[in-house]
Amino acid sequence: MGMIKIPRAAIEFFKENLDEIFSTGNLAEGKWNHELSNHVSKYCGVKYATPTSSNGSGLVALMLIYKEYFNRSQVVLQSNTMYGVKTMVYSAGCNLAGYIDCNLKTLMPSFDQLKTAVEHYKGDRKNLIILLSHIGGIINPDIERIAEYCKNENIIFLEDCAHSYGATLNDKHSGTFGDAGVFSFYATKSIPAGEGGIVITKHEDIGEYIKRFVIYDRFERKMNIGNNNRPSEIQALMIYAAIKFTKENIENKKEIAAQYISVCEKLSIPYIKQEENNSLGNYYKFIVYNENIPIDEFLPALKTKTSAVYDYALGASDEIISHHVCLPIWYGQENEITQKVISELYASR
Repeated sequence: MGMIKIPRAAIEFFKENLDEIFSTGNLAEGKWNHELSNHVSKYCGVKYATPTSSNGSGLVALMLIYKEYFNRSQVVLQSNTMYGVKTMVYSAGCNLAGYIDCNLKTLMPSFDQLKTAVEHYKGDRKNLIILLSHIGGIINPDIERIAEYCKNENIIFLEDCAHSYGATLNDKHSGTFGDAGVFSFYATKSIPAGEGGIVITKHEDIGEYIKRFVIYDRFERKMNIGNNNRPSEIQALMIYAAIKFTKENIENKKEIAAQYISVCEKLSIPYIKQEENNSLGNYYKFIVYNENIPIDEFLPALKTKTSAVYDYALGASDEIISHHVCLPIWYGQENEITQKVISELYASR
């Protein structure tokens, strides 16, 4: 079905600056890690932005820090998320304390679903971390209420922003609503750079801990935990090159989405909107769904697709799996793919 691409200008920027890394000999902890940190910090409006080797390594580091220094070891996840998020909890030495149900119209928990899960939690909330994932390129529509509730209930709230770099709600970026967030620039993500992640936070203590953690705290030598979680200079340059052209990337996918939206509106096919109620998504996914019947029955002729966001559920949200599907959408997508999808949608209805 084609290849996931990045803007040509991003590739050229990477090539133009690559030789400098070798000529200076700064293969690690150099200019591009610093530039990347500054760029994301300014872009998201946060003081602390620390590059990491991946989204997962950033989330594990955060949970380790909260466990070691804040006595937070009980983690609750949403049911519709990547299996790897579950493994991260145990990798951080934490306990998976439960799941929050998700709803089909967003593939994420509503405020009421989260509140219900917290009310059923039997442990001490002073030990609790809630880790939510933004799905498909949009920010959880209830994120502001969720963040305020967690703050009032003394619950640490972490955001898995693997899908949502560049997405905003009420002009605020994902990762800035809770206590900390982590982006992903893995090869298949909305802004792909092969690998890499970035931890962002507004809290000085967490920001300082994570900066020291990723270099083993080898300069101050006061932390009991730490690891090499940072990207090389080559990978940091690759990430910087990719995110430098975030706007171009998203605008290209919006043009593809506009064609899908026109057809879905004509054929009464429900889809998850990325631009409503002061939300601006990054079009990582274009998700269509049906609440009443499985999506394969609703759109029987649709063969050109990229499956569900996840084809499994970690908790009790199994119905989500069979009732939604993603239409192909990526930067530089070939027009013949888009038109084939559109033809199959028409044939289905």
